[in-house]
Amino acid sequence: MPFIEVDAREEEAMLEEMINTSPEARAAHEDFTREFEFRKKLVLVREEAGLTQKELEKLSRLDQRTISRIEINKEISPSVKTLMKYLGAMGYSLDIVKD
Repeated sequence: MPFIEVDAREEEAMLEEMINTSPEARAAHEDFTREFEFRKKLVLVREEAGLTQKELEKLSRLDQRTISRIEINKEISPSVKTLMKYLGAMGYSLDIVKD
């Protein structure tokens, strides 16, 4: 398969135009951004607790593979129970807060 050169600035401009002109694209982008930020926050909380994924495995009773998938895999939507185990092992709870 031949290598295709892509101008990142051009791609970014096209994406930005789609987001600004399409309500569906804007909604999808906002959903993706919220999920990405949430997963980043999960990693940050774990790292601030000074824990590796392996150490969190022992505390949460979730296997390390599950923890990794929660933190980085956008294809996986963890259950509320799983998130409660993940957060509870570090002294956090899952809460509903109005924006």
